[in-house]
Amino acid sequence: MVDWALKNVPPSSNPAVLEVGSGNGTLLLGLLEAGYDGSTLYGIDCSEGAIAFARAVAESRGGSNITFSQCDFLVDEPMRHEPTDQRPPVWDLIMDKGTYDAIALGTKNTDGHSPAIHYPGRLAKLLTSGGIFLITCWFHPFSEMLSLG
Repeated sequence: MVDWALKNVPPSSNPAVLEVGSGNGTLLLGLLEAGYDGSTLYGIDCSEGAIAFARAVAESRGGSNITFSQCDFLVDEPMRHEPTDQRPPVWDLIMDKGTYDAIALGTKNTDGHSPAIHYPGRLAKLLTSGGIFLITCWFHPFSEMLSLG
């Protein structure tokens, strides 16, 4: 993901980057080490324990200016501006390396829909015009052959 970001959203463009489900923060630390400005890197996770761990890891690796906060992506607003700023936060690059999958496995509502039904709308609200969403997905080299049959 870091290599892709370097080629398509380079540090020189000074992008505001949000990682959904930042866990231990290593993806954002990879971006920092690749030359991105830590003050524009934001990680959210629903687990306060993961956030505390990510902050500790970042502090130990020179990333104390990366922002990590506890946030439910489907409900809460990830904060980028001062708390008194009424503008909605928007991001040039949103990255997800597994959180969508976890959300999709959540409890279905009374209509039988996964919580993931709300994911695209949240992305649209949080991305800048022309912003980029980068997500990892599982790919099996034989999956295309299986679907052809």
